[in-house]
Amino acid sequence: MRLTLGLRGDWIIDPRELAARLDVSADDLKRMERQGYVDARIKAVEGDDAGQTCVTVRLLNKGWRGTFDRGGALIREEMW
Repeated sequence: MRLTLGLRGDWIIDPRELAARLDVSADDLKRMERQGYVDARIKAVEGDDAGQTCVTVRLLNKGWRGTFDRGGALIREEMW
C-alpha cells in the first residue's frame, strides 16, 4: 500500500487496498463515503518520527490507521 500525491495536491490511497483492510468491498467503501459514513484524516507525525504521515479511516464500527514514510510506503498499520 502506498500514499501518493494526486494531481490536485490531494493524498491518495488505493481504495481497493483500503477496503480489503476494512473488510468491505471497494464499491461499499465508495458508497459509504458518498453517504458520509467514512471519516478520513491525515496528519503529519511530529517528534522522533517527523516526516512520517499518519492516515486514519473510520467507518461506523471499524477503522484502520496507517503510518507512511517520506516516500509514501506503508511502514505500520493497525485495524480495529
